[in-house]
Amino acid sequence: MIKEEKRCKNCSQHLLLNQKFCHECGQKTDTHRINFHFLVHEVQHGIFHVHGGILFTIKELFTRPGDTLREYLAGKRKPHFPPLTFVLIMGSVCALIQYLLKHKKPENKVHNVETSLSKSEISKYIDFKGLIAYFEHVFEWLGGHLAFTILLMLPIAALAFFWGFRKYGYNYPEWLVILLFLAGQCLTLYPVFIFLNRFVGDFNFFFFMLCWALITFSLVQFFNTRGKWYVILRTFWSIFLSYLLSVVYIVFAILIITAVGVLLYGYDNIIPKIMQKL
Repeated sequence: MIKEEKRCKNCSQHLLLNQKFCHECGQKTDTHRINFHFLVHEVQHGIFHVHGGILFTIKELFTRPGDTLREYLAGKRKPHFPPLTFVLIMGSVCALIQYLLKHKKPENKVHNVETSLSKSEISKYIDFKGLIAYFEHVFEWLGGHLAFTILLMLPIAALAFFWGFRKYGYNYPEWLVILLFLAGQCLTLYPVFIFLNRFVGDFNFFFFMLCWALITFSLVQFFNTRGKWYVILRTFWSIFLSYLLSVVYIVFAILIITAVGVLLYGYDNIIPKIMQKL
């Protein structure tokens, strides 16, 4: 009979003598009851560990970004934070700071556009007050959740860079991973600009310029076997393509948002009435 402690507690696979990780599922073999020591160790290991965790990934992205991306795509992934989780965590930090520093809205705010539209003939069919409030809520939410907005735009940017560097042998999913890491790199710097925007002035233009500079530097190091100026030109071309595709993407998204808004606030609020009856 094999004792219970000789089996993996995750998948019940038989464990070998002095085996530190299960060879079937990869879980540690020294799992024990969760206590405060376990929680403190997990936080320390996941965030502050010297050879892994989010701080390690941030350090690598700012000291050797191109080499880090190349190694990750080649299979050296254990020390690094997962790119999607990395973006979500850094974006959540930015969203929290924005929430704590945001201005309070003045009450009873009246829009001139809203007043003009309310007097028009079409106001019989569309609740413009509700429609404008709906647009404000959508764009305010997107502005306060930068990580989500970036994730919405990344598929388009990845397609642009995939086309811009199509002769370099990297597929579309690989470009998604590259841009996720570079987006997380930019989000790491964004809290500084949140404070500048709040207390000094609008520095968003400088933030985006800095982001494109970091992306260019990272890709020059990433394609270190190619000519530097050739990679820079390819990067600029990819940035131009990403802006071009983003315009089409944003117009399409606005049309969808508008259509939803008209359905919700148009034609005497027919959709809310149907929902109430259901």
